[in-house]
Amino acid sequence: MLKRLFLSERAMLTAIIINAVVIFALYFPEFRDNWWLLTIDHAFILFFLVEVIVKLAVLKPKEYFSAAWNRFDFLIVMGSLPVFLEGVLDIPDAAGLLILLRLFRLIRLVRFLRFIPNIEQVMAGLGRAMKASVFVLAVLVFLNFMLAIITCHFYADMAPEYFGNPLVSIYSIFQLFTLEGWNEIPAAIVKTTDSPMTIGMTRFYFAIVVVLGGIFGMSLANAVFIDEMMMDNNKDLEDKVDALTEEIRALRRDLGA
Repeated sequence: MLKRLFLSERAMLTAIIINAVVIFALYFPEFRDNWWLLTIDHAFILFFLVEVIVKLAVLKPKEYFSAAWNRFDFLIVMGSLPVFLEGVLDIPDAAGLLILLRLFRLIRLVRFLRFIPNIEQVMAGLGRAMKASVFVLAVLVFLNFMLAIITCHFYADMAPEYFGNPLVSIYSIFQLFTLEGWNEIPAAIVKTTDSPMTIGMTRFYFAIVVVLGGIFGMSLANAVFIDEMMMDNNKDLEDKVDALTEEIRALRRDLGA
């Protein structure tokens, strides 16, 4: 019975979700130190520890640790054990660490990915898309850096909250790339001057920034990413077309003979 329970992925996923709900409830001020919820939370740690022990006994260490998901679960469970110190030892300075370890266990929720159909193909497509997007992302990072320095040079005094230093400027330019604040940021600068030429040049400059980074740059990155993600579907279609072409050629050869 225990083996069937702890070797059932659906049962363990249900336990993970319930534990997540308990942790969610613990962050309400009125339930933060609730004895029952803390006890249930600790009980789930023991439950997952028993899961590790049962799997190690059934699968043996070599087979158990050969699976990436099992290694992932083992690290999460072992990293959660210090939570048992909560309420046992008076360690106020470590309270933040204990809370962090409790949140750390929520990462186990990613196990639900195992129930998504064709997850292997999705992850493979995601990996290809990330590799294909590296060059485009590198160009966007360089463009962001370059524009941030230029903008900081000209507008640091006029809008210090956006371009007061290079780091703040990088973040503001990234906002413009995502089309967030594309109107508010130039408007804040325009309010600081009465010069028609400065106002016109400012609006023109930030329009160029939005077009280059927000429209062309981000759109290109999205296009490359989506194209690589969809490659599996295109490959299946190409394989079918190639197979059909070979059949037509074979039929022509038979008719010619």
